Amino acid sequence: MIRLVIFVLITAALVTGAVWFANNPGTMTVIWLGYRFDGSIGMVLLAVLALVFVLVVLWRIWFVISRSPGWVGRMLGSRRRKKGQQALTMGLLELASGDVRQALKHTRAVDKYLEDDTLTRLLTAQAAELEGNNDAARRQFEEMLKSPDSAFFGLRGLLQLSLKANDRKAALDYAERAHRLRPRNPSVLVTYFDLLLGAKQWDRALTLLVDAQKADIFKENELSRRRALLITAKAEDAIRDGENSEAVKLLRKALNAHPDFSGAAILLTELYVKVGQPGKAREIVTQSWQINPNGALGQLYLQSLEGDALAKVKAVEKLIAGKTDHPESQLLLAEAALKAQLWGMARSNLQKAIGQNAQARHYRLLADLEFAEKQDPAKARELLVKASHANPDPDWRCGACGAETGKWSVICPSCHSFGAIDWRAPLRLHNHPHSNHNSDHGKANTKGKPEAPLAVSVAGTVIDGDEAITSSGAKPQS
Repeated sequence: MIRLVIFVLITAALVTGAVWFANNPGTMTVIWLGYRFDGSIGMVLLAVLALVFVLVVLWRIWFVISRSPGWVGRMLGSRRRKKGQQALTMGLLELASGDVRQALKHTRAVDKYLEDDTLTRLLTAQAAELEGNNDAARRQFEEMLKSPDSAFFGLRGLLQLSLKANDRKAALDYAERAHRLRPRNPSVLVTYFDLLLGAKQWDRALTLLVDAQKADIFKENELSRRRALLITAKAEDAIRDGENSEAVKLLRKALNAHPDFSGAAILLTELYVKVGQPGKAREIVTQSWQINPNGALGQLYLQSLEGDALAKVKAVEKLIAGKTDHPESQLLLAEAALKAQLWGMARSNLQKAIGQNAQARHYRLLADLEFAEKQDPAKARELLVKASHANPDPDWRCGACGAETGKWSVICPSCHSFGAIDWRAPLRLHNHPHSNHNSDHGKANTKGKPEAPLAVSVAGTVIDGDEAITSSGAKPQS
């Protein structure tokens, strides 16, 4: 609306001015250099406007002509950049396909069309590395260190070359320098952390976890677990050095950082038993049992108990309160009941544990129960045969290499993996039923029954296999 009003006002003013000049044409005479010009005022104003228009057009033409070299240069530069970027793309694609020769050909084009040599060096280094020429790649990466813009990428390349050459000392130096340039780079952070673990620099690794937390690399649970592992690693060093009091402080700190950590609980319980403080050992086991029942913790708890067998059963019942449905709780109570000759309690808990996950240790303990309660070597032998086919027992095993370590430690003694040891059963490649385990010849002779071992041991007594077969469940003759 406002624009319409303004347009009407301007139009009215122009029309009024034109009418006024038409009614009052007037006369203007100009004498200049012997020439005389006569005309009306309107014609003179029109001539002035035409002259201004011509001057403006001439000025624009001059402006375009004066700026044309830069415009042409920009146009040519844009074409060069486009060709360089195309050559860079093709070079990367050739690298991905494994064609080093074509990749180097495109590298020369990149060097020709792009002024920045960082991309050229990076592409050349990658091509040389792919070709197996690590020395040439190293030279290119070292040249990249001279420029602040490309220094990080040079360090990253040198880090990978050092890892490939298994030069972990040099790799640690490159990782530290790269981390200083980009503290939150996920790839460098993880690599730097692993190298610090390999060098057993626990304090520096703990400091690095702060940067990892800021970069949001690990989830909260994994972050607390790694922190607890590092603190426990320091505690292991203190134990080796005989500094038990310092080790106790560190292990308690590790459990506070990650309560669901059976490794620290095991070490702390063993340490308390070693220094003659069984009460504190049982306290640690009780706290950890409510979070994550563990067979190794259960055995340490039994060893720390004092008094007769019935008192130990009551102590175990107190320990497993709240976790009575867990198979480890059932197995531990069955073992304590067996020693106290509480046959019914031992049998019922063993049957519950077998119902959840039948393992070899369940059948071995059940065989001990049959022999101790009923003096039945045949039944005991049958249960031991079942144990040989049941799921294997859990133990301290490395999740990385599968090695059975026999005890918990931060570093796997076999493959040196960090924090990979846990209480677990080994993987079973085969799981044959009892009736299918024997050969065809064995099936014909035993009518599908499992082949009997030559001898088995029950409750410390060796029973001959032939005697167990002929007894057919009868008690052995004295």
